[in-house]
Amino acid sequence: MRLLLAALALVLTLMYFTFGLRFGYVTLTPTYMLNATGESRYGLNAFDEKQTLGMRGVCEVNRGTITLRLLDPRGVQVAGQVCPKGEWGLNVLANGAQGKYELVVEYSRFTGKLDIKEARQ
Repeated sequence: MRLLLAALALVLTLMYFTFGLRFGYVTLTPTYMLNATGESRYGLNAFDEKQTLGMRGVCEVNRGTITLRLLDPRGVQVAGQVCPKGEWGLNVLANGAQGKYELVVEYSRFTGKLDIKEARQ
């Protein structure tokens, strides 16, 4: 049992220093992160022309930064927001052509909480 606990502690330590620890699923639940590094991508489909879509929510940053970018179907950034240390409201919305939009979330040694939900109008 001690060997199992030691192995688990070693794995968690390695994860913390490589890409961080993440507890939750970003677009469904509030997600708590420790030293998160890297990026995540999420797809959003616009079914009508000029439909407004994107993400709204809150980011609470204790350390590091988090950047959210919304890309249109051509791959051009149409909205974005950076969250430095502190508590910030998020409103990353865009409208335009129908198709698949992509939300790119970039973590840079991020420790804190991200709580976002899909928004449509």
